[in-house]
Amino acid sequence: MNHDPAAPEGIDPATDDSTSATLDALFEGTRALGVHESLEELLAEVLGRARQLIGFDRGAVLLVDEETGLLTVEQAVGYGERIVEILAIERPMGEGLAGWAAEHRKAIRVGDVSQDSRYVAGRESTSSNMAVPLIVGNRVAGVIAVESERLFAFTPEHEKILTVLGTQAALGILAFRSQTQLRLRIDQLSALYRISKAGEAGALGATLNSMLEITSEVLPQGQCAILLLDESGQHLRVAAGQGYQSSVRFLEIPIGQGITGRCAMSRETQVVDDIERLESAEEYIPGVPGARSEVAVPLIADGHLIGVFNAESVQPRAFSEEHIQTLTVIARQVAEVIRSAQLLETTHRLAVTDALTGLFNRRHFNQQLEDNVRRATRYDEPLALIFLDLDHFKFVNDKFGHQAGDRCLQALAETLRESVRDSDQIARIGGEEFAILLIRADRDLAVSIAERVRSRIDDLVLEEDAPLPVDLTASLGLAFFREDGDDPKSLMRSADRALYMAKRLGRNRVVLAAALEDDLEP
Repeated sequence: MNHDPAAPEGIDPATDDSTSATLDALFEGTRALGVHESLEELLAEVLGRARQLIGFDRGAVLLVDEETGLLTVEQAVGYGERIVEILAIERPMGEGLAGWAAEHRKAIRVGDVSQDSRYVAGRESTSSNMAVPLIVGNRVAGVIAVESERLFAFTPEHEKILTVLGTQAALGILAFRSQTQLRLRIDQLSALYRISKAGEAGALGATLNSMLEITSEVLPQGQCAILLLDESGQHLRVAAGQGYQSSVRFLEIPIGQGITGRCAMSRETQVVDDIERLESAEEYIPGVPGARSEVAVPLIADGHLIGVFNAESVQPRAFSEEHIQTLTVIARQVAEVIRSAQLLETTHRLAVTDALTGLFNRRHFNQQLEDNVRRATRYDEPLALIFLDLDHFKFVNDKFGHQAGDRCLQALAETLRESVRDSDQIARIGGEEFAILLIRADRDLAVSIAERVRSRIDDLVLEEDAPLPVDLTASLGLAFFREDGDDPKSLMRSADRALYMAKRLGRNRVVLAAALEDDLEP
């Protein structure tokens, strides 16, 4: 990374707007990069969004020509009558600041171009320059290069913003280039472009579910799951799945065990044509009831394993070479989309989470509830809502102090994360009040998750620094979409009503809204 000498860092993007507004603009800008029908429109949108967020005088997107290896200007703004000349530029890797960024795969900021021999002179009025490479996996797709007539105009914050935009732009560029080749080979791979846009859903859980929906169209005879590495890097956890039995949602597969675990350890695709012919039953970890064949494809981004894409079928030899090739291509794209979605979540999380627990805040949860009710209505999918309240929590704060209360809330938040699926949404909506949105969860799965949450809270022991003699329990109200409410407000009323009844019945229990009689109102 090239750093400017001690000098003014330029204009901070938060000078005129709040940090939250900047994050929102960045988030919306990256979302917008996946909605175009042509590569030209995508690149124009990249430059337009970058100019809006950073404020440069001139900018260009240069792409790597896969045949010649040259950098060619594909889109440019701010050059006036010189635009034709600029669009004709072809530059070898390593030449100029843009070529340096592409060759070294690093962003570069130069506060005074007159002092940097790598700069290829353009307009005499240019004073500072920044170039960010567009990287997809191990490939450099191109470079975004921007110029300013002010010295030291670009800050580290500007570089981060352009890097986020560049990540999304690179994914879009790869999608456009891939489509042309893949459509000639198989019509089913039109799903690839839709998967490349799945990150627009924002939350990682919604992104994973979108990708599974698209993949199920490519493999109608198979059930699919996406498993991601946990923080330890030693286990795989089911982040989202279709057609798998409920118990698998909480399964942790050690690296090296079963077909999926071997895929993660070897980082190579594993194919089993007939599970019944495996030498040992221990080689297969049950997923889909009655499964006979399975394929597992590693999800690799930037050379790092992030998980496994798994598919199973009740038919033996269900997956042909064509299916495996299709899954392999999709897995590459899925890995990049997941990485991008995780980056976007990290960027956006500052504006949507509760500072103490790290869970979503009430405002964001309300938006997620509206979005998922709309989705469940459109696709006729199951959806469940849990309202949770810690029992006698005022006693903890009064007797042990608010510091102890905060420890309890943080421990509770971690317990909730460990007790639900990655695709579910958890929020702190009040002091000791929490909400859990169970996406695509049928009645049996929702009840089992609610009981799992209640039981784990009941067993929770606080031992950080010094043990706290606190016996935490929680009351939970569970409501189902359509059965207990067909819109967000009615669904929340039903869950709140069930929570109130759980309190009345003695606390430390789960009450279903559907089990209440009509005249039992809080």
